[in-house]
Amino acid sequence: MVLSAAATAINVWLDTHMSVAALTMVYLLAVVAAAATLPRWAGLLAAVCCVSALNYFFVPPRHTFHVDDAEYLLVLGTLLGVSLVLSGLIARLRQRGALAETRRLHTAQLLDLTAHLADCHRGADGMAQTAAQWMADNLALPCAVFVDLNGPAAMANPASLTPLTCFGAPGALGDATLFHPRSAVWAVENSRPLGLGCTDWPDLPLWCAPFARHAPTGAVQLLLPSRHLPASVPDHATQAHWLALVRQIGLCVERERAAALARTAQTHAHSEAMRNTLLSSLAHDLRTPLAGIMGSASTLREQQASLTPAQRDSLLRNLEDLARDMTLMADNTLQWARLSPQNLLQLQWESLEEILGEAVTRARRRWQTPLIELRVVRDLPPVQAEALLLLQVMANLLDNAARYGQPARGRIMLQAGRSREGVFIAVRDHGPGLPPGEPGALFERFRQGQAPSGDRSAAYHGTGLGLSICQTIVQAHGGRMEARRCTAESGGGAEFYIELPLRTPGAEVN
Repeated sequence: MVLSAAATAINVWLDTHMSVAALTMVYLLAVVAAAATLPRWAGLLAAVCCVSALNYFFVPPRHTFHVDDAEYLLVLGTLLGVSLVLSGLIARLRQRGALAETRRLHTAQLLDLTAHLADCHRGADGMAQTAAQWMADNLALPCAVFVDLNGPAAMANPASLTPLTCFGAPGALGDATLFHPRSAVWAVENSRPLGLGCTDWPDLPLWCAPFARHAPTGAVQLLLPSRHLPASVPDHATQAHWLALVRQIGLCVERERAAALARTAQTHAHSEAMRNTLLSSLAHDLRTPLAGIMGSASTLREQQASLTPAQRDSLLRNLEDLARDMTLMADNTLQWARLSPQNLLQLQWESLEEILGEAVTRARRRWQTPLIELRVVRDLPPVQAEALLLLQVMANLLDNAARYGQPARGRIMLQAGRSREGVFIAVRDHGPGLPPGEPGALFERFRQGQAPSGDRSAAYHGTGLGLSICQTIVQAHGGRMEARRCTAESGGGAEFYIELPLRTPGAEVN
């Protein structure tokens, strides 16, 4: 009405200078302006008003709606037709523009949700919680993500009332305690959305959809305002957008669950392969000491009367050495099986000097040669460790040094002192040194080093677990271990260097 009145006022001023056809263009501009800025019904009303004003004020006979000339009748009909067509076209363009903007916003939301879920690395449950919080923040509605964390088998159990785990987040509506688990179970079991705007359960004040169309393992639920408000019922486009978000959440949760299952299966397969390799190695390597024990015991039993005291003492010593070999082999195997990520160390404040002293005492009882020398600096601070495990490390290293370090050439040196990051322990022999290749390869499980002559070098005799166990124990204490080749100028041989961090009493240890 305002635009038609303004166009009429302009035409009154132009009436004496222009024809009726020119005045018609002014009214046409008013119709275009109304269609571009007002709703469709207002544009149509403006078109009718403009045609009526042109007929009443400017078409002869003036101030009546009667038209005498057919030419003016054609002008009025053309103006009305063009006005109505323009109003419809502009209204359709505005509608399509609004639809394009809505789709752009929906696409941006879908991409933002995907980016948030891609940055989440907290497992399937953490991803479900992240998705629920994102939906609540961006849709301003309380949201819950229901996930079957027990797998498809739980959904096949009809006796379970709510086999889904709820990860909820409040929205602008506030209370998130009104979630409806039974409807989520129904949506998963029937693979169909339900709630306001749906054919199933339309009286519920919520909207719920499953992760997928086939065999879903979860659902997303949104709490809506009162169902008596028409604005709270989502239209088809809104439901399609929500369904796309739900499908994306389902894909990400399922992907994370599948990745976790794959990692678990890979870990189990690796553990099974390691266990089989260990058993195979033990079955092979135990035959040698067992055969020696059986031979020595058989000789003592059958030829005891004819053996000299020296021969009997040699056989008994051989039995003792072989039994110690088997004991050390069994200890390493047990420690390998115990040191897993699920088992935590029982750390206590220990004196490193006492641990090393006990290790040297045990090694001297077993090996008569070479000379084992212990050097520990004064006022060495205590370490937070599990004493039996560190004692196992020292037993393996001293046993390797005594066995493969050519005792006739010199002594074994065990040193301990302060380092830049804590304390260090070094075991040095004067044997042929490390085998060719990367020294770090000696710490691989079931790997046995070979000396150039073909004899096994400084790797544990048997299963190849000794040095690997040492490194695992040291790393479990937060330290590091490395093997070094000693130069000929310093006497040659090999050195195994361990560094442990220092912690103040009361500090937490991971």
